[in-house]
Amino acid sequence: MKMSNEMKEVINNNVVHLATSSGDGKPNVVPVGLCRAISDHELLIVDVFFKKTRKNMEENPRVAIAVEALEDVKAYQLKGKAKIFTQGELYEKAFEIMGEQNEVREKRISVLREKRPEMAERFEKLVASHHKLRPKAAVLVDVEEIYSTMQGMGGD
Repeated sequence: MKMSNEMKEVINNNVVHLATSSGDGKPNVVPVGLCRAISDHELLIVDVFFKKTRKNMEENPRVAIAVEALEDVKAYQLKGKAKIFTQGELYEKAFEIMGEQNEVREKRISVLREKRPEMAERFEKLVASHHKLRPKAAVLVDVEEIYSTMQGMGGD
């Protein structure tokens, strides 16, 4: 299924929630800040902290992703199949995405220093710790279904 440019923008600029389930159906959902639409039907998620999520995807590749941009009154649920890569072009792309996100976080620190200095220091420490992290894997999601989840807009 094809994602619109609007959908891709919402995904690329917001935290998504990735839902997986184990082989025996036990659900798990985690927030993910490193997810990008890399084509009209593919998402690339950077695995930095996954443990249970990774194990679930190895047992059961079916995933769901929820994302929202409340200020734009847009929200989507996407469903598809995940493939895990620990080397190659997609794995290298994960490093690129992580670098781009680090730049975005640095800009947010500047804004926080001006608007909310009490939060800037905490966010700065978090960003510093993230600079030390490396992707464990890249997760490619082939999007098969897309739903708008805003009330009154055909949501599930």
